[in-house]
Amino acid sequence: MSRKLATCGHSLLWRADSRRSPPTGGRSKSAGIALDLATGLARDPKDGPGKAVFFSDVTLWLDKQGKDWADFGADYEAVIDELIKAPVPQLYMTLVQKAHAILCDASRDGVRLYYPGGEVEHVTPQVCADVHAAITTSLERDWPPYIQGLIDRGALQTQ
Repeated sequence: MSRKLATCGHSLLWRADSRRSPPTGGRSKSAGIALDLATGLARDPKDGPGKAVFFSDVTLWLDKQGKDWADFGADYEAVIDELIKAPVPQLYMTLVQKAHAILCDASRDGVRLYYPGGEVEHVTPQVCADVHAAITTSLERDWPPYIQGLIDRGALQTQ
């Protein structure tokens, strides 16, 4: 698996119903742009994917507008690397390969999965939506107790 594929599932998780933008203090201009784009997409009533926004969601959204990350001065790979290394809470998830491939897909037509023996599966938009919904449900379930545990241990302070 290429490094790009391994990291493309990194989430720009932000609640669509949040009134605030994600914090960007101490991050590069490119990371700030990525977080701003994720916030914009999360709030988009037409194209917004819901409560969890992934790099692939933002990439597809930009593509539908005839744009890409570079049009905003953001280096896609550098942003992912920076956010993975950022000193902020991160929750790692275990995904089956199929779900990971679907999560990473930013194509308009949907990903095609090739299996040993020659079988090819064209993933439908409904399957993509189901995978996204399942991951969002897991995040909604696991994120609050994870953050509360950090607060309780003194590893994260609230304002």
